[in-house]
Amino acid sequence: MAGVLLVLATRWPFTRGATIESLEQVFASEVHIPRFEKTFFPNPGYIAENVTFTRGEAPGVRPIASIRKITCRASWLALITFTHRIKRMDLVGLKIYIPAHVPPPVRKHEEPAIKTTVTDLFANGTMLEFAPRHPGGQTIRFEFPELAIGNVAKDKSIHFRAKVQNPNPPGELRVSGAVGPLKMGRIGETEISGSFRLLHADLGAYKVIAGDLSGGGRFNGTLRQAQIAGNATIPNFEVTSSRHSLGLTAEYRAVVNGTNGDVAVESAQAHFRGTTLNAHGTISGAQGKTVRLDFDSRESRIEDLLRLFVTADEAPLNGPITLSAHVVLPPTHRPFIKRVQLDGGFSITDADFTNPSTQEKVDELSARARGRKDEVKTRNGPPRITEDFKGEVNLRNGIATVRAASFVVPGAVARGGGTYDITTEGIDLRGNLAMHVSISKAASGIKSVLLIPLDPFFKKNGESAVLPVRVSGTYSHPVFKVSLRR
Repeated sequence: MAGVLLVLATRWPFTRGATIESLEQVFASEVHIPRFEKTFFPNPGYIAENVTFTRGEAPGVRPIASIRKITCRASWLALITFTHRIKRMDLVGLKIYIPAHVPPPVRKHEEPAIKTTVTDLFANGTMLEFAPRHPGGQTIRFEFPELAIGNVAKDKSIHFRAKVQNPNPPGELRVSGAVGPLKMGRIGETEISGSFRLLHADLGAYKVIAGDLSGGGRFNGTLRQAQIAGNATIPNFEVTSSRHSLGLTAEYRAVVNGTNGDVAVESAQAHFRGTTLNAHGTISGAQGKTVRLDFDSRESRIEDLLRLFVTADEAPLNGPITLSAHVVLPPTHRPFIKRVQLDGGFSITDADFTNPSTQEKVDELSARARGRKDEVKTRNGPPRITEDFKGEVNLRNGIATVRAASFVVPGAVARGGGTYDITTEGIDLRGNLAMHVSISKAASGIKSVLLIPLDPFFKKNGESAVLPVRVSGTYSHPVFKVSLRR
């Protein structure tokens, strides 16, 4: 015992010099401790205040880490048996800063094997910041109201449990797992694994959408390339321009770059109302994030999709839809509907218009095209029919341009294209209408007689009549025009 006490007295491990040297070896940085106090009872250890970790001598360079107060507690048993184990460390006011270009390590001492292990380390209130990777970019900041780390040792994986204030979207993130060994010079190569739970994240931070997001999942890989699989629930999702909210659930697999926030979506399935959408793509960019996603669906309803974007209480069209589309959302400061770019194709079957007057006009068109003029004159009008749509669409600046479109009803087929302004609901569609009967048989009254001499001029491609047709006006008040001019 006397020999042990003599060794401890001459080589007391908790001195300012020994602590600085140990920290400099572990973090390959220059360490400054303005205030240091040894402690002996009830536990051996020390208290250090205003500790900074720096690399380089350039003026104005921000420390890569700073700690307002360190409280280190060992046990007398570990000390006298030289087991190199610290029982507990408390870090108050820890701030870690990862610059765009991490300075090279500072090697002031030889690098003997560091055997000391910290059993429990608590750093509630820690702040982790990633500097912008380009001029004018934003700092990514993570706040840790709770952070507990176990079995901290150099060149070893450590376990952690944390509560994090997620910056984007803002919400509470609870995460646990393992990280390391930490590679300070190559932080992106640091291995990570674990599970997470995101609670009450506010999607309103993105401006173009809103909702209360919750979800969870697992992750593994490296900080620069973490594989993530999880699920999400948004009971009140909405595109803010439409002001319609709906319940949405999703499952996804993605690769996340934790050093710059880029995301590669390997697969995602979103379910809302009677629709399921499949997607993959990226969310990336140095000058703001650009969303690029490829969508496809064979289990969708057109009314569900339109409800996300139109302001009317009821979608203009009902029916099943098959679609595929490439969507790009650039990071510009414009309304969502003006920013979103879409290129794709669609096929809608057994559809009907929700606007009664629009549907009545379509029903009448079908009746005349089949030569059922008597149905038009009945008290209740012609029977309600369904329509099939097919075409290609490009969306730019809130205007949908439709190409190679076809509109099919019993007795008639319209082919053509045009534009639809989503913001004003203005319609300008033009094409040709092919009917199964001649124009004289489609007309009623005296017109049916007067048009008989013109029937041969409108026969084309095996159809009894082909006429130029145009739909104009707005969705609420569409105007259908069929011209006798070729």
